[in-house]
Amino acid sequence: MNILVLLAGVADNRYPLHEIRIDAAGLIEESGQSRRQLGPFDEGALELALKLRDAREDCRIEVLVLGGSNNDNLLRSVAAFKPDRLRLLDLQPCRPWDARLSAAQIAGLIGAEGTPDLLLIGREFGDLDEGSLPVLLAARLALPLFALAQYAEWQDGRVRLLRERGIRQQWHSVAGPLLATVTNDRRNKLRHPLMKNVMLAKKMTFDSVTASAAADSDVRLADLAPAREVQRGGQCRLLDGDVPSQARALAGYLRGEEEENAA
Repeated sequence: MNILVLLAGVADNRYPLHEIRIDAAGLIEESGQSRRQLGPFDEGALELALKLRDAREDCRIEVLVLGGSNNDNLLRSVAAFKPDRLRLLDLQPCRPWDARLSAAQIAGLIGAEGTPDLLLIGREFGDLDEGSLPVLLAARLALPLFALAQYAEWQDGRVRLLRERGIRQQWHSVAGPLLATVTNDRRNKLRHPLMKNVMLAKKMTFDSVTASAAADSDVRLADLAPAREVQRGGQCRLLDGDVPSQARALAGYLRGEEEENAA
């Protein structure tokens, strides 16, 4: 099985954010050496891939790390887990706030190189995405989507993915190429790499690949306006008091006591 893992990273909040400007073309212009690390959803996607490879010798992991600040350190942290292939993904143009464009760029690259058997991606792709990119990417690649995966295992030669909804477990047996978004869970907490692999990663060099696509809409960050404030309407009111008081008020409303008292 060939597994492709897409990682974006998030800003490390232990360090000050670097300066970010908008250039004349309406694109993000970064300066400084801000720290970037794998987010919890990135870590979950990588750990699920590692677990599947641990169990099968014929399982191969390829990782694409989205370009941005602190590229070298982020690549080395991933290289310490010894994926079979690791590359830096450069989007041209890079507009992370335009998920439709980013999905088209990544889909074009994957389509040209060959669709993997399983594509794993965190349920949010980086700091600037609200979760729409994986859905758009699955649509672009014409792949079925399994969202919010928490665990993966082999059974009878096939990968099974698990997600939970309340007290229910939902299992899906992967029968063909599929894109799965991963959410963080105690079962996919990223392991610690071996120290010898960390030291080897410090000496590595990495290839990069460019994913380009023509923008089908000119969504410039500089042109985006703040959301318009909408005044609430209808018979709305806030529940005052402590939690027990709010619960009693809500229970009374649901039982219709307020309407009876008003009558």
